[in-house]
Amino acid sequence: MPTAQLHERTRYDLRLRRQVFDGTPVLHVPRGSEEFWTWYARTMRFGDAPDSYELVPVDGVPPYPEPERPAVLWYSGGVESTYSLHVLRERGVEPDLLHIEDFDVFEGPDRKVGQIHFLCAAIASGLGYREVYLGMERDDFLLTPTKKAQRYTERHPVFAQWWSSYQPSHMTRTVCGHLEKEEIIRWLVERKIPITGTCDHYDDGTWCGKCYKCFEAFYFAKAVGLDLGIRPVRASFEEYYSEYQRYLDSRFTDNFNNSYHRFSRLQMQYGMPIDLDRDCVR
Repeated sequence: MPTAQLHERTRYDLRLRRQVFDGTPVLHVPRGSEEFWTWYARTMRFGDAPDSYELVPVDGVPPYPEPERPAVLWYSGGVESTYSLHVLRERGVEPDLLHIEDFDVFEGPDRKVGQIHFLCAAIASGLGYREVYLGMERDDFLLTPTKKAQRYTERHPVFAQWWSSYQPSHMTRTVCGHLEKEEIIRWLVERKIPITGTCDHYDDGTWCGKCYKCFEAFYFAKAVGLDLGIRPVRASFEEYYSEYQRYLDSRFTDNFNNSYHRFSRLQMQYGMPIDLDRDCVR
């Protein structure tokens, strides 16, 4: 769907979100939404002086439409969305499925800041869904009070809670927010449910063994003694491992894409070795 065809309130919120990220000093927020936007601006501008920007309530901003559709899941075939779909069906919920590739907003300026979860919530709310499901797993370190970590908060379940308080007619939910990724993988493997979307190059369950998503899936599965059938290619995995090693050498400050802390947790929690000689093929 072209961005211009999105609901007017969706486009307003996305524009306001960009202004939060680009440092706009005066933020015109819809009247009645001050609590959400105060939290959002304070989180994304963590460390900025409180008087460096101002939230000004304004009237006349159109609301999101009344919910006429029951439930939707943003689906990729990856670990979290696959788990979410099966759990929802077990609960008797058959959600509509949305895919980010069907919306060109994910290729524009809104994708260049923050995480996709805000976009997903705003788009689905504008389409009139009552419940919006996102595959958001547990990742407590995303709430670390640092500027870099705070800017990734949109992919944490706490964002779903805040959005739901902001738009109670369009609740954003996650059914896996209490689970770490390795626990979700184990749940899927035990039930022989295929994972088809957790690779940057294939969407049919094939693992390329070269991309970061394969690197991530391999070690989350390895931590709990599972083999997903990935054959890691050493030349590619060395790049990701070097980024992880740089994170360790920096005393946990140089965290590229705010993701390498999770491998530290796996090593500490499970005693998982990262041994490229044994893990990879050349």
